[in-house]
Amino acid sequence: MKRIPVYIFDLAIFFIILFQLLNADVCFGLKNPFISPFKAKQYKNIGENPLNGLKLQAIVSGSDSDKNIAVINGNPYYAGSKIMGKTVVRITRRAVIIKLKNGKIVKLILSKFEGFKK
Repeated sequence: MKRIPVYIFDLAIFFIILFQLLNADVCFGLKNPFISPFKAKQYKNIGENPLNGLKLQAIVSGSDSDKNIAVINGNPYYAGSKIMGKTVVRITRRAVIIKLKNGKIVKLILSKFEGFKK
């Protein structure tokens, strides 16, 4: 009868490395290691949200991405348009990328593509 060699030492090293990767101190200093450090900022207070008052209603996209149209607050906008002092940088089939006055870039995501609702 053949015995299958068990590599206990290798298995122990694997678990040590795994626990170090999942340790909150090692994973970018996050409280939850499964949250991406590159996640977009979520605003808890409606007053501090820079996109307050903008509601993305629809996106009409075609084969040419420069001619995509976003319907925001009932008005159509192309890439390069100005909305209440904000500039539309790019329109994809799922989101509108907007540049604020202070240079920050934010996204308006079409509601049917949102993963979680508040």
